[in-house]
Amino acid sequence: MRTKTKDGKKQSQFLFYFMSCWLILLFLIAILAPVLAPNDPYKTNILKQLSPAGQNYPLGTDELGRCILSRILYGARTSLFASFIVVIVVFIIGSALGILAGYFGGWVDALLNRITTIFQAFPRMILAIAVAGVLGIGIENTVLALCAVYWTEYARLSRSMVISLKEKTFIKSARVCGESHLGIMVRHIFPNIFPNMIVTATLDIGMIIMEISALSFLGMGIKTPMAEWGAMMSAGRQYMQSNPELIVIPGAAIFITVIIFNLFGEKLRDRLDLQ
Repeated sequence: MRTKTKDGKKQSQFLFYFMSCWLILLFLIAILAPVLAPNDPYKTNILKQLSPAGQNYPLGTDELGRCILSRILYGARTSLFASFIVVIVVFIIGSALGILAGYFGGWVDALLNRITTIFQAFPRMILAIAVAGVLGIGIENTVLALCAVYWTEYARLSRSMVISLKEKTFIKSARVCGESHLGIMVRHIFPNIFPNMIVTATLDIGMIIMEISALSFLGMGIKTPMAEWGAMMSAGRQYMQSNPELIVIPGAAIFITVIIFNLFGEKLRDRLDLQ
């Protein structure tokens, strides 16, 4: 049994490092997109419209003669950076509100519960579409729309963990020693809920990338001609039968990226459990 346990830990650690390497590679591709892109992703050339893959255009060109590979690489920057901004904002806002509500309870907790219940009464994607429709098209408004949708998840999760933590002996000892409420929340509560919160954030990145792509596909997300995978699929759907690669290639990019983040999040959770 011990051997199996050790083998299981080694396998889990290997998979964690393996997925970490893929994640680093993904970020390097996004950061180095201007260096890796063989062509200007925004330069149009109608004479080379819908050209097949070749030496100058490794994945061919789109309906405006733009290099598909270059737009895929730049689309990685758009999707990854936008999703990370969303995760950072909702992580900070949701965690702060959840900690306050869980720690103080009373009317603060009741108010947060009512607000989150209202937000969660609507399907997440429908609410994101509604907010994006009100704010308008653009990467900034897309980020704001998804922030308005996702913060409730972090608020509820942090609140539930704080409620169970605040009755622990080490929290009571900190109160007896005269530590302030802010000091207790920052030094004792937040470090204890951080592992669960960061795993949730990692798993959410893939979902947020899909929702950014979905909003762009519907014409309510990233403003053209900015390179973004969902917008590329939307532009290529009218050529789905004659040039399926216009949809398949950005769709594959979304699929692979989401799988990488989901597997990394799962292995990160396993690793934190092992430690």
